[in-house]
Amino acid sequence: MAAASSEKSPEHPSGQDNRLQKGDRFQEIKAELDSAAMVSFDVLTIVESEIFDEIDSTAGKISIARDGRYVARLNDDIYLFDGECVWEFSSENNQATKRCLGEGEEVENRLGFIKKLDDYYKTSVIKENSIYRLIKKGEDDGSLPDSMLIYLKESKLARIEYLDLNNDLNKVWILKETISDSLPEGVFEINLPDSAEVITLP
Repeated sequence: MAAASSEKSPEHPSGQDNRLQKGDRFQEIKAELDSAAMVSFDVLTIVESEIFDEIDSTAGKISIARDGRYVARLNDDIYLFDGECVWEFSSENNQATKRCLGEGEEVENRLGFIKKLDDYYKTSVIKENSIYRLIKKGEDDGSLPDSMLIYLKESKLARIEYLDLNNDLNKVWILKETISDSLPEGVFEINLPDSAEVITLP
């Protein structure tokens, strides 16, 4: 869950950027994500570090609700917002942190942007129905990438690429996408091992 870089964007295929045209599949995808009660993605994230000459990978599932709740189960770690509190659980330390929002406070949601891409990003076309470049509209969402590339395959989201603050290339492969009209029970409830230590943050 690395923060995003403000320095540069990943290399993208050559070609002139164009505005989305009516009927473009990506426009339809964004509308489907925005209107869904919940979207879920099975993902594989690969981070390529030139500095350390390393490649790290993380696999898991991410679910995002229309009302802003989210849960990411990546490897054995958990990142969850249940509408009131933000939870982060490290399986390696068997330790969880919990921070509940104060009155009027909004959660910094690093995942929810995918449901409302047009709220955060301007879109240009690299290759119609295939490759798109997104540029962040404002500067308030510091945890989001300033720019990213989105690739489609067979009319579905296939991959997202961006550079993080370390200028490491992050590739998020979307292995499976599920769009739901309702919210299954228990998806956004925290379930921890009985032996886990819970630390409540102010």
